[in-house]
Amino acid sequence: MGKIKIESATAAKIYINEKDRGTIKKGEQEYEVENGPCEIYAKAAWCTSQKRTVNLSDAQTVTFTLNTFEYEGVAKAFFMFLALLLVLTKIMILGIIAGIVFLYPLYYMTIGKDKYFDLVEKETSDKENEQSI
Repeated sequence: MGKIKIESATAAKIYINEKDRGTIKKGEQEYEVENGPCEIYAKAAWCTSQKRTVNLSDAQTVTFTLNTFEYEGVAKAFFMFLALLLVLTKIMILGIIAGIVFLYPLYYMTIGKDKYFDLVEKETSDKENEQSI
């Protein structure tokens, strides 16, 4: 049996071969899977990652990293900063800019819901492979 290891920076349900394998929170988790091709993706509510396919062999461990969409933290912080400035200064252009910034995460929660999570296979070095053998 092979293993799939996920290093996550966010909480989501993990699906391997269309089976719910439980919820992962921030941190690492390993899943044992049968040898051969398997499909993996992450899901939370209606938002998912793109499906990734990996072909596992005996004693092979494939590592993935799981994050939310790119620049999520920056967009949220910038939106909150602009909203605070709007409340304090009452300059309407700040509200318009904050509304435009809000459209970025809104896209990933609606139209781009299948790209909300970024599930990427992590490259393994030859040194790591030698240590696992």
